Parts: sequence; C-alpha cells; structure tokens
Amino acid sequence: MLWELWKNRCGARFDQQYRRPADIIQSIKLYIGFALGKMTFKTDQSLATYQLLHSYGFTYHTTAKRMKLVRWIPPLVDFYLNVDGASKGNPGICGGGGCIRDKHGKILLAFANFYGVGNNIIAETRALCDGLRLAHFLGVRLSAIYSDSSTLVHSIQKGKCSNWHIHHWWRPSRDLLQGKSTILSHVFRETNQVADRLANHAISSRCNGIFWGFHRLPYACKGPLLIDRSGLMNIRLI
Repeated sequence: MLWELWKNRCGARFDQQYRRPADIIQSIKLYIGFALGKMTFKTDQSLATYQLLHSYGFTYHTTAKRMKLVRWIPPLVDFYLNVDGASKGNPGICGGGGCIRDKHGKILLAFANFYGVGNNIIAETRALCDGLRLAHFLGVRLSAIYSDSSTLVHSIQKGKCSNWHIHHWWRPSRDLLQGKSTILSHVFRETNQVADRLANHAISSRCNGIFWGFHRLPYACKGPLLIDRSGLMNIRLI
C-alpha cells in the first residue's frame, strides 16, 4: 500500500513504465523534436508559433522559396476574358468580376457583380457565368478565358460539376463553351489582378456595375491594368 502511494506521488505510468514527471516531459520533447526534424513545411509559420517552439528548444524546416516571373499575355486574335471571384469568409459576402481585353491590352468592358452570401467556389463560378453571358450577349468572340480557380477550370474541362451548390451557374457556363474553339485555362493569381480587383470592388460597393473602357474603371483596377499592358513581370514565390 505504501509502495503504491509512493509511486503515485513520485511518478506516473508512461510507455508501460512508472517514470518521474521530468523524465516523461523530456521523452515527449525528444519525440516532438525528432518528428519536427523529419518534417518540412511548405510555408513559414507565424512569429508567435516560431517563438513558442524556440522557447521549448524546437526548430523546424521549410522548403526554400523559388521566384517565378509571370505576366499577362495578350491574345493573338479576338479577345481574352479574365474572371475572378472573391469571398470575405467561407462562407461570407462574395462578389465576382471580369474584363474583356484585346490584343493590345486595351479593355473593351469590365463587370463587377455582388452576390451576397456565398463561398469562394460559388463566387468563382458565378463570375465565369456572368462573363460568358455578357460576351455572348454582346457578340464578342473570345479566343481564351482565364480563371485562377484550378478547381473550377478542371471541373469544366472534365465536364463534372464538383459541387451541387454551383450547378445553377456551372451548367450554363459549360453550355456556352461547348462547340466553340474558346480555351478555358487556369492562370496564376498574379496575372489575374484586374479581375481580382473588380471582384473586391463588387464586395466593397455591394452593387453591380459594367464599365466601358479604361476611364470608367474603378480606380483600384487601373494600376494592375497598366502593368498588364506594359508587359511588366510579376513575381510569384513557389
């Protein structure tokens, strides 16, 4: 009886053995340090996380970032459509935007539509649908369409709707693309900045709008548009 009381006061069961708390803590730290040494994180952790780990004597490794230069490439013929969706929360209030440009990078028109409450994939799909419907209504021939949502692009290419919530806009988008030589492609976010700014403008203004030409664009969209027209490169870390 006295032996059991002494063990309960001075130690605890760990790895099927009774050990002192200090030894248990040391073993746990050893296991955590060994696990972190074998892991490589894709992104850096926050400063608070780093300081906490460092205070316990832990270190971690991250993959080295490489720079890739990317830019918007103008169409050889006809027009390009860039679209993007944005959501402040997932779900949260969301909006979409897009622009149609010619081979000189000049904007024919742009749109920014507020969608209310939704998520990212709903905003992306609705923006694509709105852009395609607008181009179809105006009779604009599109040689390519760009979106930075790989999920949406792959679902359209494979002909399989990835989420039943988006089917209402996914189906018309696919129908408008069928039988045409228009190419739907995924692009990096850095080359889709004009559409991104338009989507965020729709959220901040909470209204719908169509903008004809450069001078009618929201101010926040003009800078990225000029960068695209100039052919300047954007830096992407991969």
